[in-house]
Amino acid sequence: MLRLRAWLARHAGLVAVTLLALAVRLIWNLGVHPPLDYRRSDMGMYLGRATDVLDKPWAPRGDYTVFPYGTHLLLAALKGLFGRDNAVALGVAFALLGALAVGFTFATAERLSPRPSVRWITGLVLVVYYPWISFSGYLLSEAPFALALAAAAFFSLRLADRGRPRDAWLLGASIAVGAVFRPQMLLSAAFLGLHLVLRRRSWRSFTRGQFARIAAPIVLVLAASSVRLYWHTSTSWRGGQLGLVSTNGAVNYVFGRCHATAVTSDGGGYFSSPSLLALDSVDRNRGGPGFFPLDPVFEKTAHFSGKMWEPAGAYALAHRCVEKSGYLVQARFALTHVILLWAYNLPWPDQGQDARFRVPMAVSAVVHGVVILPPGVAAILLSFRRRGGRRLLLALHPLALIVTAMIYFGDARFRVPYDGLLILLAADLLVAASVWLRRRPLSSW
Repeated sequence: MLRLRAWLARHAGLVAVTLLALAVRLIWNLGVHPPLDYRRSDMGMYLGRATDVLDKPWAPRGDYTVFPYGTHLLLAALKGLFGRDNAVALGVAFALLGALAVGFTFATAERLSPRPSVRWITGLVLVVYYPWISFSGYLLSEAPFALALAAAAFFSLRLADRGRPRDAWLLGASIAVGAVFRPQMLLSAAFLGLHLVLRRRSWRSFTRGQFARIAAPIVLVLAASSVRLYWHTSTSWRGGQLGLVSTNGAVNYVFGRCHATAVTSDGGGYFSSPSLLALDSVDRNRGGPGFFPLDPVFEKTAHFSGKMWEPAGAYALAHRCVEKSGYLVQARFALTHVILLWAYNLPWPDQGQDARFRVPMAVSAVVHGVVILPPGVAAILLSFRRRGGRRLLLALHPLALIVTAMIYFGDARFRVPYDGLLILLAADLLVAASVWLRRRPLSSW
């Protein structure tokens, strides 16, 4: 009890910000936007798969590998513990995920900068940051992935500072959990390894044994994920597909390389890209293509032979798109995908909701683009300086997002979990700039 009291006394700010974030999200999820009231599209699919996990846990279903399984496994656990349609339990659970993401980002800011204003700006902005509040009210991957990402950023920074074995374990666990919600987390892990090699001085007490501690949870989870994928794509232990977490990478690659708004296959299934649909809508509304046009290589609806979870047909189609369009067009596509992380679209599902949700998301997008994005990008660039190694540890995650978007396609929804780190980096730079300006003598003006 004494240790708990001492910890609470040392971290009173962290506790206060986390509880405030939880209160805001509980009001949202239980009063304004109950998650079960918005169970359409992806959310309905996740809920259906969660029920199947409880009723038929070993039934192989190839289509259940198309998306990462983290979200529906989490929902299955919540359904199993609290009841199949317990709206309160689901609302509280996702509110807690969102609040903990705020708490971890506050703790990261506290560790990164000695200036208290950095952590308070970061924490209080995230408490009321509408995109994070909104996605806490949807049964999607954004809230749990934002938590895993925030935790990975915190534990990597603390591991670099202290070199404690438990931080290595927790960092590996955070990456592993994040990967089952969004496999792009593995690119962050790769960038983390590059940072360790190229910025060794930033890791003050790191030892070789920490590699194994970080890798062990990741390897364990990916091995289990590979077995799951193989099982679901075969009727026996023969003929299954090899892979890691999910099979939708090939379909996403078609979107990016063919610039199609939708993808279908002979085996059934239909997927669309809200961001590319929005880009197409912009082109049509202004009567012609703009500076970043959709420009589909073949048709707006791309079609390949095979089933959605069979990557061979999708990759073959994507390669035909690359051959026909050429590398210069593909480079323009990659740049367009980065732009789509911030422009031309709002994060889905709010993009298609009524004005109660679409308008605040649109306002948040404008505020983000004007207030957060410029200093955030500047902070990422400055982190490559010799003395920016610790900040580069945080910047590598948005950089991994940008590379992922260039390879596949961009969407404002994909960016939202990374906004906490962008806000932190922006706050750190703005506070440092204000301190520098105050210290300059008037004569220098």
